[in-house]
Amino acid sequence: MGLDDISLFRWLFGSVVLYPADAVATEKLTEEMINYRGMCYMRTSRPATPVLYNVEERFPIGGSKIHTSPKLLKQKVILIAAGVTLFEALKAQEELAREGIVAVVVDCYSVKPIDEKGLHKLVSSLKQKSTTPIQIVTVEDHWYEGGLGDAVLNVFSTDRSVAIHKLAVTKLPRSGKPAELLDYEGISAKAIVSKVKSLI
Repeated sequence: MGLDDISLFRWLFGSVVLYPADAVATEKLTEEMINYRGMCYMRTSRPATPVLYNVEERFPIGGSKIHTSPKLLKQKVILIAAGVTLFEALKAQEELAREGIVAVVVDCYSVKPIDEKGLHKLVSSLKQKSTTPIQIVTVEDHWYEGGLGDAVLNVFSTDRSVAIHKLAVTKLPRSGKPAELLDYEGISAKAIVSKVKSLI
């Protein structure tokens, strides 16, 4: 199980770390890597994941994709994920919506460089309609240290209007079905929903 790879490549000077969620993003980011002058690392997923994106979409290095509803300004929760856990975040978004809790999901396919400008812009748009801290939950199939959660923490290290909560792998992995392992590590849609409910 590759659970430390993102942190291993993030710390290297000038490196690019990418984690696409579907076949379209993988193809587009492979093209970006070919044209990039420098070291790139792409993490790909083992499961056969559904296609999320249109073939016409662009995936620039340093970008991200936002999955939201028309009620953007009423949202106070941001779920940030990549790869496998993006699908869990999207499932959680649907379940939360059924209970009247609206969340925005961010596909941080570019872990390094992370989309700082896009994340700050999103948070600013939510803060305009909120007097309480914006709750951000990061979800990743990676050790708690050094991965996507820490990359997001770096973006908002001086912003006290944002509260960041990391869901990541904290227990020694074991054999099992993918859904069972996501539940075991607390990074499944069920765990995300539970975490969000505890915050609002």
